[in-house]
Amino acid sequence: MSNLANYLAIAIGNTRIKAVIFGSDRQILEEYAFTHDQLPILEAQLADRDFAHIAIASVVPELITNWHHLPQTQIIKTCDVPLRGLYATMGCDRALAAYGAGEIYGYPVLVIDAGTAIDLTGINDQKTLVGGAIVAGLRSQFLSLYQNTSALPDLHVPTALPNRWGIDTNSSIQAGISQILLTGLQAYINDWRSQFPDSKVIITGGDGEYLVNWGLQVDIIDKNLIFWGIWELS
Repeated sequence: MSNLANYLAIAIGNTRIKAVIFGSDRQILEEYAFTHDQLPILEAQLADRDFAHIAIASVVPELITNWHHLPQTQIIKTCDVPLRGLYATMGCDRALAAYGAGEIYGYPVLVIDAGTAIDLTGINDQKTLVGGAIVAGLRSQFLSLYQNTSALPDLHVPTALPNRWGIDTNSSIQAGISQILLTGLQAYINDWRSQFPDSKVIITGGDGEYLVNWGLQVDIIDKNLIFWGIWELS
């Protein structure tokens, strides 16, 4: 893409709507993030703006924005992402993040997207899906215990990695979720690096910084992988 300013890119995830406005040369000029029920706020803030190009990637097909049916709008689906071996039910957000990571940082690449769900996506140097994994995200795991039990509390994600052995209910929950998840993710990373020693491991998503602060060994933190993927397709 060249000399295309005023380009709106929207990524609708399971929990939030994120949007950026690109200038030329892949420069992000503005960033927005709202929950689903705050979509009218985003629409109001950008109501008087004209965009030369609009791209929307969504994993929530029933959520329709004011931009969906404009003639300059591109609706991106998983099948539009030029990676080999993608399966029909893979979320377009996951595919775009992997594609953006590979195009910007090089292949092979392992992407960890730490959001409502945590998913891992491995792409080899032939731009082919090797495989991946999906598990409930940090906040989802804490919320699940609270909502599906009669006595366990509603806890926040701890900033610092808790001790492995909790001494009360709260610390036991925090220890169990954080330590088990961290150990499991690191095992995936170690296995990937044993197969692809020259690969970058890149983390994105709202909870990525928690995991890195706890000691997860990644090479790059980049919150905009999905938007790099959208840019490359536009």
